[in-house]
Amino acid sequence: MISVKLVDGVLAVSELGQRLRETREQKQISLEDLQRTTKIQKRYLKAIEEGRFETLPGLFYARAFVKTYAEAVGIDHEQLFDEFKHELPNPQKEIEDLPSRSERSNRTKGPLPADRSKATSMFPMLIGLAFLIVVAVGIWLVVQRDSDENAVPPEEDTAPVEAEVGELDELPEETNDLRKEEDEAEAPVEEVEEAPIEEEHFNLAFVETQGNTSYYELSGTDRFDVVIRFNGTSYVGVTTADGESHFADNAEEGDELVYDFSGQEGAEFNFGASQFVDFVINGDPFEFALDIPHQKVNITVVNETEE
Repeated sequence: MISVKLVDGVLAVSELGQRLRETREQKQISLEDLQRTTKIQKRYLKAIEEGRFETLPGLFYARAFVKTYAEAVGIDHEQLFDEFKHELPNPQKEIEDLPSRSERSNRTKGPLPADRSKATSMFPMLIGLAFLIVVAVGIWLVVQRDSDENAVPPEEDTAPVEAEVGELDELPEETNDLRKEEDEAEAPVEEVEEAPIEEEHFNLAFVETQGNTSYYELSGTDRFDVVIRFNGTSYVGVTTADGESHFADNAEEGDELVYDFSGQEGAEFNFGASQFVDFVINGDPFEFALDIPHQKVNITVVNETEE
């Protein structure tokens, strides 16, 4: 069977795919066996044999997939690349066609809230108002000081104040009440110790690894915050347990994805080049269980109920 694909409405033969498939069949290697050996999904191996490189996770990885396939069936990949370079996609062209970093950043960042935008526009006016208040208070203090210096002190009454002991004992009740209030005000105030703030604890437990997928369970918290930073080019796919895809594209060095999946039952993260990824869960750095570039991380949220 000759591998063909539709190009501009015309069926075109994929000689590269035909060479790979014939070599695999001669060595009696099934697609299932090749999937276990290369860690590449069967549908992607079949797409390579049929020359459908556009169906791969990204054309950037097409050459890497073909190289892995060729080595698995015993073909020299460098000779294969040289012979079929007209069929292999150009990863450099794909990188040039990628949206700019600012455009991708705008996808992950929503518009500023209206309240925040309004507060930002009022900030300069508040600063100007505060400056006018400070100037007015300064002028008032200067005028008040000059007024106190020019004021004539009142004449002191030098007449001795005489009071009998009996008169002092017969002070009005209002005066005694005032003294009592002053004594109570001077009493030391007992300091109230503040209760310590409890730090949030959570548990991200490793369950198992199947193929290139590692499974984890997140428990002990309702929080599920995710931050993904990139120090190199990598494909990444982000899908929550409800089947919604939040991202499926290449990311470049310096890009950052931030998600709040609180309330979700879980999420799966597909990394094409995990060596270029810094993965953070609820503020804690995540350590990948597998030492391979292409791997997936599946996290299930476990809700603990009190008995």
